[in-house]
Amino acid sequence: MVICIIALIVFSILGISSLRYRRLAKEAFECVFRMVTFRPCISEFDEKIRASLTAKLINKPNLARFLYKSFPFLSWLFILIFFISLWYSVQATYYLIKYGTPCEPFSTDFCPFGDVGIVCGCKGLCQCENKEVCEMLMYKLCKENCTCQREVCSKIQ
Repeated sequence: MVICIIALIVFSILGISSLRYRRLAKEAFECVFRMVTFRPCISEFDEKIRASLTAKLINKPNLARFLYKSFPFLSWLFILIFFISLWYSVQATYYLIKYGTPCEPFSTDFCPFGDVGIVCGCKGLCQCENKEVCEMLMYKLCKENCTCQREVCSKIQ
């Protein structure tokens, strides 16, 4: 039953271009819907997936036996890994939108992230109206005001 959640997401995306995956996505949706409403899954979608994966490993009996016996545990593990990676992806996207990239976006130079943060966040310097020089990331964080000090840098590192 647990594999239905992941299968719904994966097969929904794959179903955009293939009828075969649309059918599997529909079946996974029915299974998830019944699971959410606390009813047993009639289609036994997870058993079909379990059997098809095991059938592909029929030439390796020990691996097929392990997969078949530990399928519920592995499906929970994949659910956990999926949601952890989803969380980190959303978090990375948020930080990218909020802080931007430390590299110059239209530069053809390679920007190694290891050098970032030597002084404050970006090695690229900008000239300000009052001819002071400040770091690009500091300039963005201070809303384009070059009077920002190192306290801003210590907060973001």
